[in-house]
Amino acid sequence: MAQKPNIRPIQGQQRPLTEEEKKFQVMRFLQQKREQFTLTILNGLCHNIKSNTPDAGVIEGVYDVVDLAVKMADKLMEKLYPIKEEESK
Repeated sequence: MAQKPNIRPIQGQQRPLTEEEKKFQVMRFLQQKREQFTLTILNGLCHNIKSNTPDAGVIEGVYDVVDLAVKMADKLMEKLYPIKEEESK
C-alpha cells in the first residue's frame, strides 16, 4: 500500500492589508464587541426582570430592557473604544 505524500501549504509572505481592509476589520471587531456587550448586559438585566421593571408589563418590560441594554453597550463602547473623528483638510 502506498503512502500519501505529506503536502503542506507553501509558507509565504502575505501581502499587507489595504486601508479599506483595515477599516473593515476594525468595524467588524467593534460590531462583535458591541453585540457581546449588549448580550452580556441584557443577560444581567433579565436575570430578574420583575425587579428591573416593577411597573411595566412583561412585554413592555422586555422591550425596555432590550433598549436599555443596547444603550448601555453603546455607552460602554464610547468609553472603551473612543473613535477619533477624521479631521477635514
